[in-house]
Amino acid sequence: MTKTPDPFCPDKHHQKGRFIEACVLCLLREEPCYGYSLMEKLNLFGFDKNSVSISVIYRNLHDMERRGLVSSSWTASEQGPKKRIYAITPGGEKALDNWISLLQDRKKRIMAIIDKYQSTHKA
Repeated sequence: MTKTPDPFCPDKHHQKGRFIEACVLCLLREEPCYGYSLMEKLNLFGFDKNSVSISVIYRNLHDMERRGLVSSSWTASEQGPKKRIYAITPGGEKALDNWISLLQDRKKRIMAIIDKYQSTHKA
């Protein structure tokens, strides 16, 4: 049985990019979006425009599309050129479910560490 690689790795840049994948999938689950719109909505997860560049968003979207997690299509814009809109696929829904399971497990472990620290820490 092949083990799925852990999306959390020591490289903080890679780790942030992988975490953004879960955030983007969560946002796309709510509604299809454009790349710039996704970047603006990442503030819901504690990211600001200075911490995530649009190139990181598009790199993640391109990779997720290649892996079948999202699909894209071009739509006419009221102002300017056509825009590419992204939507979550059934494969993306499954990946998001896996992300949530992983994050819930990590949350339990993190909370155990915090609880242990707080119970033994002298103020």
